Amino acid sequence: MEQKVIPLPGPAGTVVETTIQAMRDAILDGTFLPGQRLVVADLQQRYGISAGPVREAIRRLTGEGLVDVLPHRGAVVRRFSERDVREYFEVREGLDGVAARLAAGNIHRGDYRDRLAALIEEFRIASGAGGPELLAIRGALRDLIFEIAGNMRLAEIASRLVYPALSERLHKLLPKRTASSFSEYEKVVKAIMEGDGLEAERLMRLHLRHSASAIRDTMEADPDFYKALFGG
Repeated sequence: MEQKVIPLPGPAGTVVETTIQAMRDAILDGTFLPGQRLVVADLQQRYGISAGPVREAIRRLTGEGLVDVLPHRGAVVRRFSERDVREYFEVREGLDGVAARLAAGNIHRGDYRDRLAALIEEFRIASGAGGPELLAIRGALRDLIFEIAGNMRLAEIASRLVYPALSERLHKLLPKRTASSFSEYEKVVKAIMEGDGLEAERLMRLHLRHSASAIRDTMEADPDFYKALFGG
């Protein structure tokens, strides 16, 4: 049976950029599963495009940590092992903790205080409603804290080492932690607002330890669900 062509989103951007976004979305929403091979010819047929944009999309998504290129298999959707998840939180604890401490020292500059207050209020509303925008708002809040921190090297390292595919899947593992996650983040923001860098760092690290612990509990309680999400 001939495969149905899935039109790329448009008209914005180039064919390469729209291909990258389409493949990124397919990985993040589970259309392409962990461990699944990404065959250039199949993707050409799927999206109705030439090989060049597909190869460039695979290269870019490999750089984002969404795709692995393996010997004798080629490109595959990245799997995440339990070790990957553990190390992810260890890295997050260090990076986000330092960012929270530095942000507390810069909160008095410009409109940072107003922007942070507005975002934590959006987070509160989204947490109560449980809408799909919650992950995006939480990501925006984290990005703002790194912006306020004012350390470009720290933000660069964080963007390279924290994989969006992993964040998306971890969010699905923690549906019952939304309320406590907001409460913990609210305390972090309060410490930043008060300019208490040491407390902000301590609370951010504690928040991430709680998240890591909840993930481990979910893995143990429902290993099949974990494998379906991560392929590990």
